Amino acid sequence: MKKIFAIVTMLVSLLVAVSTGFTATASAAGQQYPSFVDGAALVQPVDKTKLLSKLREIESKHGIRCAVLTVKTTQGMNIRDYAQSVQDQYFANAPKGSILMVISMDNRKWHITTDKTMRTKIIDDVVTGDLKDAFINDLKKGRYAAAFTNYGNKVDELMTYYEKNGEAYDPSKEFSFGAGAVAAILSFLIGGGVKKGMIASMSNVTNAVEAGQYLKRDTFNLIGSNDRYLYTHTTVVPKAKSRDNDSGSSGGTGGHGGGGGSF
Repeated sequence: MKKIFAIVTMLVSLLVAVSTGFTATASAAGQQYPSFVDGAALVQPVDKTKLLSKLREIESKHGIRCAVLTVKTTQGMNIRDYAQSVQDQYFANAPKGSILMVISMDNRKWHITTDKTMRTKIIDDVVTGDLKDAFINDLKKGRYAAAFTNYGNKVDELMTYYEKNGEAYDPSKEFSFGAGAVAAILSFLIGGGVKKGMIASMSNVTNAVEAGQYLKRDTFNLIGSNDRYLYTHTTVVPKAKSRDNDSGSSGGTGGHGGGGGSF
């Protein structure tokens, strides 16, 4: 009970701390919490203004919430749980879904959480794949404004795809097995033709009529043979686990989706 009470107390205190930063701008935005809260002070004021404008444009265009929150620390709380709690508390009012990126600077972790509605439009594999690839290099190099802008642009692109096609972008469906089969057949035919032509051009190689013609006589004399088993040594090395997406998929409480990792 004490452990549960401590966790709940930590969560409440974190949410109160975050709400202080949100509330300062909420009244000017019609009681809607701002789309970018830079609690870790990573972005210059001029870039912050541009980023807020970009995120609001995306939200208005698609009827969603697309937000970024940076914090100095989650005070030991799992960043996935923290991101989901903040999303439920402050970004759950979008009719067509919500997506939130949280950056924690104490352990240099990122996590993107999607609500139940958004998860059907931006699937988890894309969050930790194409969406992550759009910003992770800038994030690692400390180009935070660029990273957050690229994150917004990719969300815009993925939402546009969903609205145009009526389904979420899924990279696994992009591969055409028909095209792959045709390519394989063509590769086999071309490769076979090249090999045949090279063999035909070799003047010093001819087929032997008998197998004995391949032997060079009087060069080897085997008078005995013996096989002796000595021992077998087996070494087992555990497979290293990737740390790039160590937060994993977040499909936990409330139908949340998304994923995260380190930078």
